[in-house]
Amino acid sequence: MSSAAWADSIVLQGTEVIQGTGFGALTRSLSVTGNGNTTIVEQGCNAPGSPILEGSSACSSGDSVSLVGGNEQPPDKAPKQATPTLGSLGITDGSQIGILFDATQPGSSNQLTLNDLSLKLYNSSGTLLGTFNLKNGTALTLTTNPGNGSSDYLFGLDSATVFDSLCGGVGTCAAGDILALDAEVSLDAGGPESWTIINTAAPVPPFVPEPSSLMLLGTGALGLAGLVRRRFRK
Repeated sequence: MSSAAWADSIVLQGTEVIQGTGFGALTRSLSVTGNGNTTIVEQGCNAPGSPILEGSSACSSGDSVSLVGGNEQPPDKAPKQATPTLGSLGITDGSQIGILFDATQPGSSNQLTLNDLSLKLYNSSGTLLGTFNLKNGTALTLTTNPGNGSSDYLFGLDSATVFDSLCGGVGTCAAGDILALDAEVSLDAGGPESWTIINTAAPVPPFVPEPSSLMLLGTGALGLAGLVRRRFRK
């Protein structure tokens, strides 16, 4: 699957500790996981399809590193994998796009490296229009706290000029256009790692907790709400 990378870049906009809820039952856009606790690299790609396309056939040649996928967490559908339309998220221009990254680590590990995070824009027919990468293709070393959902990172586009030109214009992006993600993490001792795409201009979506997260819902949802309200303080 081919497409050149574009000038608009993905940048880290903020961090938040949300006390173990993770995304609850909120649909992930991409989840990757390795086997056991000794995986050095995890990578995953997905693309629109029925079922959702995964692995090498879904990876963009515009990714900042060469990916083949293969660590996508099953099933290839919600809640672990999703390719939302702009309309389903209420997104009308690229400045509203946020990508939340939930890093999961066991107690023995406190960091990982995000080698690649690529946002892909497709039209409603599934044709790849553009791929947007981490700024300068530079990997990021991220500190984590032990456990699911303890460290969440928010990413967005530093400029949406090219994105908006591809989707139909500022405030008029085509509702049927589709978003998908490619990613790679290394120095990872656990997993799964998950990303979800949100509309930063909309209210925080409600967290419907997984059973293990029921008692921790309050602190987690409030933490994420604060992150979005603060407009992603660095």
